[in-house]
Amino acid sequence: MKLLSIVSPALSDQINSQFPELFNLHWHQGETKMERIAISVFDHWLVDESEWHLKECYEGPERINRDKKFEFHWQAVFALAPIYTIRSRGCWPHKSKRFLKKYLDRTGFLQQCHFDKQNAPSQFIVIPEYDCIYAASWDDTNVLFYHSREKSEPIIDLASRAGLFTLEFTGL
Repeated sequence: MKLLSIVSPALSDQINSQFPELFNLHWHQGETKMERIAISVFDHWLVDESEWHLKECYEGPERINRDKKFEFHWQAVFALAPIYTIRSRGCWPHKSKRFLKKYLDRTGFLQQCHFDKQNAPSQFIVIPEYDCIYAASWDDTNVLFYHSREKSEPIIDLASRAGLFTLEFTGL
């Protein structure tokens, strides 16, 4: 089955107007006026140096446990609503053309979500129905960007059902 399909120009325009900072956010995560919340395997921010070793989990039972939680969460997100991602074509970054694609195949999507110790996480999805953008991060703590917390609450709720925690960015 085909993994991704290019979205129509009308849908692309609609998503781009809903998320005017979309392409900038894709390349420079964090530079946005959108609100954000972290979705993590950790129940608190790891700010003390003595806890930083917890981020370095590449194999063993703990890695399996973390992967299961995130896989359950990604499956639930895929089942909840249509999801989109950004792809580019051409010489990056100056001559590349970026465009939106819709995920069609659940298995292929989940394969792209898997933890890989050789590569930094690159999952970046747009969920217009819930007014949010979801970006994977390197330390088992992902970021959900949103305009409306109320509209994005179902995605956040799926995280807690998967055994993941939500961490607020306020007070850091």
